Amino acid sequence: MFLTFGLDSLLGSLSSFVTNLIGNMGYAGIFILMTIESAGIPVPSELIMTYGGFMASQGKINWILAAVVGSLGTGLGSAIGYGIGAWGGKPFVDKYGKYLGVTPDKMVFAEKWFCKFGESACFYTRLLPVVRTIVNVPAGLLGMNFYKFMIYSMVGAFPWCLVLSYLGFTLGENWESIMEYSHLLSYAVVGIVVIVILAAVILWLLVRLGVVEKKTVMKYLSFVLHV
Repeated sequence: MFLTFGLDSLLGSLSSFVTNLIGNMGYAGIFILMTIESAGIPVPSELIMTYGGFMASQGKINWILAAVVGSLGTGLGSAIGYGIGAWGGKPFVDKYGKYLGVTPDKMVFAEKWFCKFGESACFYTRLLPVVRTIVNVPAGLLGMNFYKFMIYSMVGAFPWCLVLSYLGFTLGENWESIMEYSHLLSYAVVGIVVIVILAAVILWLLVRLGVVEKKTVMKYLSFVLHV
């Protein structure tokens, strides 16, 4: 009972901190919090981005721009983690990594992802729990190209930020209810990304084969972007 009370109290304080910072600073608050989250400090991005979406529903910010800012914040936080791995080295990470949530078990898990998927792991892991943030340090340790790392990190983070921001925008006053289903969000985002990629590939093939005219595609894309 005491453990549950303590956890609820901690989550309540964290939620107040996030909402106050974003409420007072808007986009800058989202950027700061997503930087902190991506650097390894346990501030849930689900909380940050859904509240950003809620703020958009109140007309104070734009939910798409909130997702862009969240992705940029992820980029800065990722760069911090990369730097720790690249310049601190394994001895530093082994000694101080636990303070950034980089435990030996998580390091092994992240390194396995790199071995299996290569550098593209920096894209895929942004859509998954557990390794979403701690993949930054192994990327630095393994000497991945920094510019490629940053591009993969921010592009991979954008769908996650966009979905969360849109959900907060749609749910409005009920934005906090999304935290009850946060464990399912990663799978939903992965599914959406796969569908979008497949649709883009099919559309590209149709254009290449002459089945669909390029100007028709551009016409509808222009319409969607202005909705």
